[in-house]
Amino acid sequence: MAPVFSNPSSAIPTRTIRVGVIGTGFGASVHLPALQKIPFVEVAGICSRRPDRALMIAAQHGIRKTSTDYREFLRDPDIDAVVIASPPSLHHAMAIAALEARKHVLCEKPLSRTLAESRDLVRLAEQAQVVAMVNHEFRFEPARVYAKQLIDLGYLGEAQSATVTVYRSTLNDPHGVAWDWLMDESKGGGMLRAAGSHYLDALRWWFGDVKAVSGATSTMIRQRRFADSHEMGTVSADDNFAVLLKFTSGAMATVTYSATAAFEAGEQIILSGSDGLLLMTGDRKLYGAKRGGQLEERELPADLTDEVSPTAHPLAGPTELLLRVWIGSIRTGQTASPSFSDGMKVQELMDGAVRSSQLGRWIEIERGRFQNY
Repeated sequence: MAPVFSNPSSAIPTRTIRVGVIGTGFGASVHLPALQKIPFVEVAGICSRRPDRALMIAAQHGIRKTSTDYREFLRDPDIDAVVIASPPSLHHAMAIAALEARKHVLCEKPLSRTLAESRDLVRLAEQAQVVAMVNHEFRFEPARVYAKQLIDLGYLGEAQSATVTVYRSTLNDPHGVAWDWLMDESKGGGMLRAAGSHYLDALRWWFGDVKAVSGATSTMIRQRRFADSHEMGTVSADDNFAVLLKFTSGAMATVTYSATAAFEAGEQIILSGSDGLLLMTGDRKLYGAKRGGQLEERELPADLTDEVSPTAHPLAGPTELLLRVWIGSIRTGQTASPSFSDGMKVQELMDGAVRSSQLGRWIEIERGRFQNY
């Protein structure tokens, strides 16, 4: 790995790394307890626009500092690094403030609302010479990690095709999940960004860079109730999407996702190549077949299946593993993935899929710029 710091003293090899967390939703339920399990890491502060929420979380976890102003929070010299776990519409401004303050950054996905915003953050992270990563924690799910290991060992042969099919019932009921930023396109909402970003990142990780993208999005539930109200709000963000990818290698992939299914059928991922096929039906089930053979369950390596407390959030385990990579990179000054650059490339695919839906044509991705295909 290439060093991210031109000055080796920018690394933090021995002392405790002091991390601030912005956000008391996913940040408090997943990032905060995961950070507290990592040796020589201190959660030095919590920031939320709701002071009562920040004070409550701080009291529960023994955190010394609270703030309602992220700019002031990020100027604190007693904070070395920051986790940004706010809604996507705030990522750009918060990450800029963190990078200008020379803080190491772990940002929730998607990295931003637009490709232009993502390019800003990649450039500023390079200038700041800090470790800047995106929380694509699904890379650390056991079945996906093992699939990556097998692909790298040549199990598939030449990668040819991938299919991701997901049917969730999460947003089926307009009176179920209340209206919030996820339903607002202008705030970075929508399932393409919320869930599709994970699948697009995984497909790039498994199969490499993408040459062209085509896509379509739709909003099937157009009204959703407001929290603590019987009134209904208009949904502007997608709840169903489909994306088709062409990789530079010649391989292809499709992603079909519905959050409004009547039945929770879950996900199925198939990765196919000239010599083999891998099939995933969840985060801990992987099946494989070689050419001419039978499809059989592949036992996951023991080092990938450490049990997480049943009371923990389902994403606590993979998030902790990603956080350990981030902290390790801060200590050594080495680059790590998924980086801001990875997040930018995923944003490019999402923006390309939306543009394809609007124009009804393929969008070619060449040198970081959209072109008609």
